[in-house]
Amino acid sequence: MPEQCHERKEKPNMAKYREVPCRYYLALGECSKGRNACHRTYCQHCSKYEPRAKVRTINKKKAYNERQRSKY
Repeated sequence: MPEQCHERKEKPNMAKYREVPCRYYLALGECSKGRNACHRTYCQHCSKYEPRAKVRTINKKKAYNERQRSKY
């Protein structure tokens, strides 16, 4: 077998942290609504959570399939 088959050319994909901060989140431990926002995912579990901006997610499976179809 060729030796290049055993090498990994790319870096492994790591999980992405996808939390969208709340409109009221100021800094670590500071929330304008008076909450103690000092750890991850706190904003999204808060009853007063309102995202700063709507994040458009890309359907990666659909994009991949479209690229594959366009090759043929």
